[in-house]
Amino acid sequence: MELKPHDLLKIKRAEDLISYTPVPDWVKESLAKAPFVVVRRARAARGLVAIGVRGSVRSERFGAFLPADLIVNRISPEQLTEEKGWKTRSKEIFQSLEQISHVMEGASLKWGPVGSLGFELASGNEAVTEKSDIDIVIRFSKEITLNVAKKINDELKKNPFRIDAQVDMPAGAFSLSEYAISEEKAILIRTVDGPLLKKIKEPPLTGCTIRGGSLINKVD
Repeated sequence: MELKPHDLLKIKRAEDLISYTPVPDWVKESLAKAPFVVVRRARAARGLVAIGVRGSVRSERFGAFLPADLIVNRISPEQLTEEKGWKTRSKEIFQSLEQISHVMEGASLKWGPVGSLGFELASGNEAVTEKSDIDIVIRFSKEITLNVAKKINDELKKNPFRIDAQVDMPAGAFSLSEYAISEEKAILIRTVDGPLLKKIKEPPLTGCTIRGGSLINKVD
């Protein structure tokens, strides 16, 4: 099973977690309501997965490890996009994911909702609040040139909600909006060994146009 950061994992019980620090009481309460944890970008010993537990408020976040053979089910952000479960949700913020979906499909990019929206879609447990933003992850591919990043960033700004889009690579992740205004300069990349400044190597694509609200890539 290939696991990536932001994947949600269903587990059996809180006692399966491995932690080298005391486990807060809220962790067991949270997992009793929704037995899901998220894959973290961190190093883990062989056979273990670095995971994070989210509580009912933003300040409740806890990092631990989980034996890989105790994973009950894996739900990726891309799977949530394929299922489009947001169409059955009444909250306006979920309906805004449809606009994002059109933008990403037009650019031929693999993406998915993460954060509170992704957690609620995957677990069915209410996690979105009035203060929630839209967090999404985009998997890095040859389609993401600097020009395409600018076009996507401009399109996402039209959404009524604030969107935090992270581009995920095997080596780390970076902010789409930061890359879009980087002018080919080094930007911050989050890696398993901590943050670092590095230039993003642009794939061999020369640009894109927008047709009917969608991004169309041009390949030389």
